[in-house]
Parts: sequence; structure tokens; C-alpha cells
Amino acid sequence: MKLFTAAVLLLTVCSLEGAVVRRQAEQAPLEGLVAQYLQSMASYGKELVERAGAPELPNQARAYWEKTQEQLVPLVEKARTDLLNLFSSLLDRKPQPAAQ
Repeated sequence: MKLFTAAVLLLTVCSLEGAVVRRQAEQAPLEGLVAQYLQSMASYGKELVERAGAPELPNQARAYWEKTQEQLVPLVEKARTDLLNLFSSLLDRKPQPAAQ
């Protein structure tokens, strides 16, 4: 029984030691991936700043804003008049006398 316990203990220690060695070997590529990800994000940020400084971007934003306003202003005004008409019809309605 002692021999069996010693064998199981030895196998467990060897297994754990092998797992530690594999884990240390796997950490190196993970660190490389993180460094590569941070580098790509930094370069993407630089490109984004360069694009934002371009003169056509504010012009495109202004054109989009004006187009959106042209489409939304009539809809908002129609909704406003419909809502006012609804409220005025509700306020003008007189209560009917109770049936006796």
C-alpha cells in the first residue's frame, strides 16, 4: 500500500512539474501577442489622428449634419402639430352629463 501511495505521489509531482514547465513555455507567446496588440493599437491611433486632421472630415460631418436636419425638422414639426391638436381636442372635450 505504501508503494502504491508513493507511486501516485511521484506521478502527481511529475505531472505538476510538467504542467509548470509547459505553462512557462506558453507565457512567452502570450506576452508577444499582447505586445503586438498594443503596437497595432498604437499605430491605429496614430492613423486615426492623422485622418481626423484631414480637412475633408469636418466637411463630411457638416454635410451629414445639414442633411439630417433637413430630414428631421419637417418630421419634428409634424409631430409637434399632431401632438398639439391631440391635446387641444382632449381639452376641448366637455364631460357628458351622467345618466340618471
